[in-house]
Amino acid sequence: MKKLILFATLLFVGNIVNAQISGVGFRPALTLSKYKLTSDYNDIYDATLLPGGSVAGFVEINLGNRFTIQPELAYTQRGVHMVSESAIFWEGPEFGYEPYEKVVEYRFRETLNYIDVPVMVEKNFGGGVFGGYIAAGPAFSFGIKGKGKEEILIEFPASEDKFEVDHRTERSEYEIEMGKGRYDMYKGFDFSLNLGAGLLFLLENGEIGLDLRYTHGTRGLDVNGLKNRNFTVGVSYMHYIGG
Repeated sequence: MKKLILFATLLFVGNIVNAQISGVGFRPALTLSKYKLTSDYNDIYDATLLPGGSVAGFVEINLGNRFTIQPELAYTQRGVHMVSESAIFWEGPEFGYEPYEKVVEYRFRETLNYIDVPVMVEKNFGGGVFGGYIAAGPAFSFGIKGKGKEEILIEFPASEDKFEVDHRTERSEYEIEMGKGRYDMYKGFDFSLNLGAGLLFLLENGEIGLDLRYTHGTRGLDVNGLKNRNFTVGVSYMHYIGG
């Protein structure tokens, strides 16, 4: 088995050495992201998809037999929109409010900014005017600053008899530091596994693609174990190089 693995590795490296760059391109995209919640969070919050943006540049390396490797450099927004379950509430002092006040809804939106370095292995199909591909590969993500917005719905007695209640909403924004520092809110590095597929319209000297991708973060963002989940829908253009 070890000899077989060694042979496969040498064959793969040999293909890389003999490979040639067959195209360069770029891809703007829409992202739809949320966090994978731990059971503790899942009992309190509902997580929904947050829209964002991405732009990537890439190089395609031809391995032969319609296989290619596509290293990329991308800027990607990830994040989440979370709202507390309807049955959950907090006593006012837990949020720094008065004892007679109650927090009956807490929601927040967070946008995290990453520089991504995916390396996708693609298998291409079709020919003529139309084609397609399936792809898989790892990605290394380096977090830069993010931003968050929160809304807190507070319930309090409307009169001294306390039978009637009133509400007010407080809104605020906060910066999200990402890294290894003591006061960083989230970790600055994520490693993910990507699956992708696409449809291609083949031109004389290039191709236009509709690209779909799912990104599965494997590292916890914080001590609570939140993880990135991300869908990307993009339109790409690649210019062919060489013959």
